[in-house]
Amino acid sequence: MVDYDMIEAIVEKMRGVKIKDRPHASRGGRAYPKEVREMVIEMMLSGGIATVKSQVVKQLRAQKKFPVLQTCRRWLRQHLMRGHVLPKRKTGNKVATREITGEALVQLALYRVVRPHARLYEVRAYLANRFPNVKPYSNSQICRAEQRLGLSRKAASSTSQEAYSPKNLMKRKMYWEYPYPLGVAGEKTADIIDIDEARFKLESADRSYGKVAREFRCNLKGRYKKGDPGTNLILAISGDDHNPISFHQQFTEGGTDLFRFYCFMSDLIDFLEENYPNRSFLFTMDNLNIHKHPIILNLIEDAGHRIVFRAPYWSCDGSIEYAFNTIHTILEMSGDKMENVDALVNRINLIIGSLGSFRRYFLHVGFQDN
Repeated sequence: MVDYDMIEAIVEKMRGVKIKDRPHASRGGRAYPKEVREMVIEMMLSGGIATVKSQVVKQLRAQKKFPVLQTCRRWLRQHLMRGHVLPKRKTGNKVATREITGEALVQLALYRVVRPHARLYEVRAYLANRFPNVKPYSNSQICRAEQRLGLSRKAASSTSQEAYSPKNLMKRKMYWEYPYPLGVAGEKTADIIDIDEARFKLESADRSYGKVAREFRCNLKGRYKKGDPGTNLILAISGDDHNPISFHQQFTEGGTDLFRFYCFMSDLIDFLEENYPNRSFLFTMDNLNIHKHPIILNLIEDAGHRIVFRAPYWSCDGSIEYAFNTIHTILEMSGDKMENVDALVNRINLIIGSLGSFRRYFLHVGFQDN
């Protein structure tokens, strides 16, 4: 005869009065003790599986004072196979309770602003030197603190030292803080059109890394690269979210010269006049010589549009640079191989058509959400 009152008393004694729900043992909770496990095995060996399915046990189980049926069966299998039902010991994978807070968290944030490329061991050394009376922080503590600060791992990028000359810093300040014709301050983001050109090669879709056994090459059938077959893309994108604008042309022979850029700008202006009549746009470009040629400037002004050039060497201020990066990333993610330039051209056309609004790129570089 099973004494269920004794069962409940043992469980209460071993686990204590439960104030709040604890997680399961597999998720960091406390496992059932040895005495409870042996009691359940004895019940099942003497009375069969029915003893852990009775109404009284179900009531105890609903109160989380008795193991679930699946656990009981697992303990029985363990007893038959191993001869015991001892709980597993907690080893490793412990989360430290001490976290980076207060002044240490402020110093970590400032250090990452000044040295975003710093390695993890350099961050640890910096904090250890700043707080010599505190036990050095672990790698996991630093990583969790950086997550709380909203920091994320990104590919490193560099800006030419020429960008930091007083002249170019002033030009950048004028670009962002002065109104037209010196800058873009006060302009509606929806009226900005960024223009640039880029070249994409067939090997742009090739992946540089892979995983194979140590003794084998990470081999992939490739293309003969002499001549670098590819396509030149001239792209114009707008910051309008409600009526996204993108206009592009591609050519596979030669580079972007004044004649080709003039033809592109002429076609772009005709496209805008046809689809957005009586609307004036502000074009932004880099400082390439053909962009600043008088014939290009006259073409833009005669059509009722305006133009402002970005500061030299500050490519990160160009929204279109991030659009080019998105196109290149999608090309690398493509599963099927492109065997010729025509397939590459078609793929780029499809990618540009699938991107939709480009406003996120404009907001990313510093334009206002107006």
